[in-house]
Amino acid sequence: MAELLKVKVEELEAEIDQRFGKTDSVNSMDLFECFVDCVAKTTNVLGPDDLRGLVFRQFRSYSDYDKSMHEVAQNVSGIQKSTQDAISAIDQNDSSALKSAYDQLKDYQKRISELEESMYTDDLTGVFTRKHLMNRELVDSSKFKTDGLLIEISISNFAQINKDYSHEAGDAVLKFVAKLLQKNLKKVGVNIVRYMGVQFIALCRSELAVKAEQVIDESMHLLTTKTFKTHDGEILTMELNKDMKEYKKGQDFKAVYEHL
Repeated sequence: MAELLKVKVEELEAEIDQRFGKTDSVNSMDLFECFVDCVAKTTNVLGPDDLRGLVFRQFRSYSDYDKSMHEVAQNVSGIQKSTQDAISAIDQNDSSALKSAYDQLKDYQKRISELEESMYTDDLTGVFTRKHLMNRELVDSSKFKTDGLLIEISISNFAQINKDYSHEAGDAVLKFVAKLLQKNLKKVGVNIVRYMGVQFIALCRSELAVKAEQVIDESMHLLTTKTFKTHDGEILTMELNKDMKEYKKGQDFKAVYEHL
């Protein structure tokens, strides 16, 4: 899935050249459709209709991120003003103004905390996103903070679930897997991250690795042996895959991830 929405530039250019002449005008929707069709030709995992929704959701997530960052910037400006108001109140020995500035600062800090949490939370599953992984669990968005174990869990028959039982059933499976992993791993102090599509990642510090792996194995056993029913009463089963790789402090995340 990590390569699902990736195409070579020359392949996209060839798709555009095939559709449009050198003098044609194209709009953003034309380019969007070209990209989707180009991706569809390079993968047999999802068809054009499914890919269209997937690409759109990814673009929308970037827009939501930009909007959240704009709100954070506005709140930072508010904090700066409230701080200046507090300094002025101290200089003027104005206790009423100082309390007002303090209350404003607390409110801004709370709002920023809530925005950060929403920025790092996946809308569908409710678990952390890869932004959280890059910005909170790695140094400089790329290097491990400590020695540990990287564990990846994926739903290997997810495309078949979507095809046989509907995308709503697929979404329900994703939510269930994510929430169960999140609930169980939190007990041992490990976060679960929806890294891409149906891939979930956990970074486990060395002292937590054995326990975290045990929790994941128990969770996977429960998920693969449990009977799931769709809204239509059909029985579905899921197939999960686990990959692991030890890492050292300062190692590059992508280099370790690519060798799973």
